[in-house]
Amino acid sequence: MDTPSLEQRADWLDQLGAHETHQQLLAELPCLRQVAQRRADTPTPLTGWVRVGAWNVLRGRRPEALAATLASAGVQLGLLSELDDGMARTHNIDTTDEIARALGFASAFGIEFVELGLGDESEQQEAAGQTNARGLHGNAIVSGSSLDEPTVVRLPDAGAGWFAVDSSQPRVGGRMAVVATVAIDGVPVHVASTHLENRTTAGYRAEQLDALFRAIDDRDASAPAIVGGDFNTLGADIDVLLDRAAVRALRENEPWRFTWPVIYESMFEVARAHGFVWTDANVAAPTMDSASAGLPDLVPMRLDWLLVRGLVARRPAVIPAGGLSDHHLITAGVHLP
Repeated sequence: MDTPSLEQRADWLDQLGAHETHQQLLAELPCLRQVAQRRADTPTPLTGWVRVGAWNVLRGRRPEALAATLASAGVQLGLLSELDDGMARTHNIDTTDEIARALGFASAFGIEFVELGLGDESEQQEAAGQTNARGLHGNAIVSGSSLDEPTVVRLPDAGAGWFAVDSSQPRVGGRMAVVATVAIDGVPVHVASTHLENRTTAGYRAEQLDALFRAIDDRDASAPAIVGGDFNTLGADIDVLLDRAAVRALRENEPWRFTWPVIYESMFEVARAHGFVWTDANVAAPTMDSASAGLPDLVPMRLDWLLVRGLVARRPAVIPAGGLSDHHLITAGVHLP
């Protein structure tokens, strides 16, 4: 990785609010298009039923415990989001590499943001006076099999809000996905780990997912595919979610609205148009630990999803995070038709 230096990051922090600067960095920073890779200790072919998991791991704190949870759930192919590399809040370690090493898996990590600060308010307090060694944050794929042709797909939305003068978490970058190819019973399958924007509309998230589908189709539109991650399917506009009375009314009228918000998120019609299905790969249950997230009325939300194309999916599950993240691990078994 061509990691930006501490001096560069300090200079960009001084330029917060300069939209043209951010656009130039998005276009020119090599690290925003690079993939850090690790090979599996002993590559194991994926055959028959394959257990796939998607998990927002909240920076990747306690990587060995995260790896143990993935292993106990039988995950053979993990689509992970919110991983740190060289952040003071996670002891400046490479959390993707630590998780992959603990599992003996291959990994492919791509950068979502170059962090210019220490994180959110609580993280700033915890890491006060410390320095980010590399300041990288992103998404990853981990697998006991080989990960071929990994690449980064940058999604629409320049991330300007994160580079604003008043940003609570100043960052360079924007939402993205890591895409790679695995073989299941010898058949190439495209897999993608992504994290869609929460501070936007359902329509914009649909545009982000459409861009990812098109990139996968550019690899091979006829091949099976799996896309998973934190889709931030809020089921309502973000300002509504901050209104406790409005949330209560929505839940009373539609108890399922936040645990199966498909009709309120146009991304699912986009997914259908690209041949993806989700019903058999997901269960109507919350995937966010609302108590630790501090959402109004502790609304039980399903934010995380697995989408499949050209594969049979069965036995979806939500595995409690056990305090390791504010998102639960979701899994499903998949196999070729």
